[in-house]
Amino acid sequence: MNLLPFSMMNRLHLSDCVAGMRTLPDACVPLTVTSPPYDNLRKYGEHEFDFEAVARELWRVTIPAGVVVWVVQDAIVDGSETGTTCRQQLFFSELGFRVHNRIVMVNDGNRWPGKTRYGGSHEIALVLSKDKPRTVNLLRDTPNKHGGRLKTFVRRNWEGKTELTGPKSYPVATWGVRGNVWVYARGFNQSSKDKRDFAHPALMPEAMAEDLIVSFSKPGELVLDPFAGAGTTAKMALLNHRRYLGFEIHEPYFEIAQRRLADARLKYRSSLESNMVCPKV
Repeated sequence: MNLLPFSMMNRLHLSDCVAGMRTLPDACVPLTVTSPPYDNLRKYGEHEFDFEAVARELWRVTIPAGVVVWVVQDAIVDGSETGTTCRQQLFFSELGFRVHNRIVMVNDGNRWPGKTRYGGSHEIALVLSKDKPRTVNLLRDTPNKHGGRLKTFVRRNWEGKTELTGPKSYPVATWGVRGNVWVYARGFNQSSKDKRDFAHPALMPEAMAEDLIVSFSKPGELVLDPFAGAGTTAKMALLNHRRYLGFEIHEPYFEIAQRRLADARLKYRSSLESNMVCPKV
């Protein structure tokens, strides 16, 4: 479902995201995947954003049963977590979003231990939906311990005896659905293979964006990123046969995103051409 004309899609705009989203019609975006600035952890060109205005626009432009994936993290201020994640989740709920899932995104690397707290480096992906999500493609990449074996449906009744509750047995799949803790390698040559991309100070791992896009959209659908940054969401949407739309207010990051998308278009076109089958003559 794409309710925007094609001429408005596959574009990045150098713009404040609230102003940009206000140019869009109501209920036109099936999926948003974005990672806004976290508290005051980085400067991002000294730009600030109005969270509540952004959230209201996301509610307006999201289609019924559409999904918003909002990746966020708390800063530590005066020895305490800011609680930003919880406050933002509550505000989204007040607007009408359902919290369909909370996924923990773990950095497979530095843990940044402190003198008085356990080290850790993770973000929370709030998977928000307008009513029941219309598209959920659960990723099955976790090896099942008993994969390939036959399993019996049994339970223990009130007398303490076991009894069958279904067919005598069924084959266990080799691969199971992953849990809600996702681990990604980050940093140089990990989040991206192109060293030029790291001119952006907080690059979203391409694998993370890809997994979220594949999980909550269909090929051909539009994926929005109101905080486009270096263009990771747009790039991975394109490479996974989706359309994209993004807004980025900071010109240096916008230029990085434009260059990455130009490279991605060449890669995508080459991939399509290499998979074409020429008829025999």
